Amino acid sequence: MMGTKFVVVSGFLGSGKTTFLLNFGKGLADRDVTVGILVNDFGEVTVDGDTLEDFGMEATEIAEGCVCCEVKQSLVLSIRDLKKALDPDVIILETSGVASLIPIFRTVKKYVDDIDTVTLVDLARYSKIIDSFEVVGNQIRAADLVLLNKRDLADENEIKDVENKVRDVLDRNKMDTDIKAISARDGEGVDEAINLVLEDR
Repeated sequence: MMGTKFVVVSGFLGSGKTTFLLNFGKGLADRDVTVGILVNDFGEVTVDGDTLEDFGMEATEIAEGCVCCEVKQSLVLSIRDLKKALDPDVIILETSGVASLIPIFRTVKKYVDDIDTVTLVDLARYSKIIDSFEVVGNQIRAADLVLLNKRDLADENEIKDVENKVRDVLDRNKMDTDIKAISARDGEGVDEAINLVLEDR
């Protein structure tokens, strides 16, 4: 099962993960990268598998719990099934908005070649939720790439303010984590995110 890059797409509820996932996966497919999608809905509204398949991506939903705890074995089996059916270059996991990422890394590291974590942050809501939900900070600290989403709804001062606050959250050993402002809805910045994820392939 080695040779496959595994990309975890995380972010708190309402951060725009599913919209990003569609554009991100489609952008990869447009570059002739074979993409498999795992979606852990955990009670959230998720993208329809048929929609993903319309873009040439194989989609699998992992329901009945969060992949960070209750359904770890389902995650492993889903990775194996995708590898067998599709042999993808990249597997993307969209986590639930409240998922803890470290247990996911521990679960999948034996089964994939490389793991990248992309965490989406809602520019408009970040300041309101960072102190109320510990998981938001944990998702940021686990990220290789932090995407400040919905830049189309923010001005440059707001973007810079949130970027500085995100850097304050990062651990000292991850201060080189890339932080980019994007608009998943408009597709702005998604290609740059693809480049960052693929640069070491």
